Amino acid sequence: MSDKVTQTNRPPNATPAEVEEAKMQLRNAIHGSNEVLFTAKTVFPFTFFPDTVTVDRAKFTLMKRSFFSVAEVMSIRVEDVLNVTANVGPVFGSIHVVSRIMNTDKPYEIKFLWRDDAIALKRILQGYIIAVQKEIDTTPLKTQELADMLKRLGEDDHSV
Repeated sequence: MSDKVTQTNRPPNATPAEVEEAKMQLRNAIHGSNEVLFTAKTVFPFTFFPDTVTVDRAKFTLMKRSFFSVAEVMSIRVEDVLNVTANVGPVFGSIHVVSRIMNTDKPYEIKFLWRDDAIALKRILQGYIIAVQKEIDTTPLKTQELADMLKRLGEDDHSV
């Protein structure tokens, strides 16, 4: 049924070549967007149902679990992340994410991450923010290479 809806909603002036070009662009976007750059989980037992934070080539995703097989999933395009900060202690850390689509007065907080995960997550997201602002095309880079370069770009000059 969805194919029928898609076909009836196609613009009447679209040529078959334009349709194929659009399909090719969508396939390319889907392929690259699923490559995970970094993932971290909150620490059990501080969060009884551990949350998962994932950064891929297109978005930042937070899966906040409240029970077995129950989760609230929030995704934010990397372009919409305005700022990310990390609070770290000797063992644990947290990150605060401010985006265009959320209330900027109250950032979204992810608590009880391992210290190193909080720092790495902050660096990758901050590096991605800088890359997007400078309009750097990151698509040709391999996933691990991109993650490493974003970490370096997002580093602060001082150690934590």
